[in-house]
Amino acid sequence: MVNLNSKQKVLLSLLKACNKRAMSPIQIMKALFLYSQEKHPREFYKFKPYLYGPCSFEVYHDLRTLLNEGLISSTPSLYSWDFYSITSQGEEIVEKVDKKLEEIKKFFISRSFIELLKEIYSKYPEFAKNSIINNEVLEKL
Repeated sequence: MVNLNSKQKVLLSLLKACNKRAMSPIQIMKALFLYSQEKHPREFYKFKPYLYGPCSFEVYHDLRTLLNEGLISSTPSLYSWDFYSITSQGEEIVEKVDKKLEEIKKFFISRSFIELLKEIYSKYPEFAKNSIINNEVLEKL
């Protein structure tokens, strides 16, 4: 059995939520950020303002770890990223999905990239300061 930390368990739960719908890295990153802002878990990812808003490079590390352990899988997109989804082995580890994660994932999988950025930037403007897409541009889109 794989020994996961609490952050990895939340990440795995996020991927199990909403009928195991696959998520892009930007959806995962922003969903975990919103979860951290709304649930305030004790030990969690530390987010910093980055190119597309809040970012924690530790999330990418944990995605690779979960992938290497066979708990998640990745599917290439037409762009330069993969979509991630939970495997049956990963599902066995997740006992119960937090209702807040379900709500957040539903919100994120129903929005476009631009809509996600608009939502995060308007709610947490301090995380937009290093973005390559600023609020003025978003308002025009």
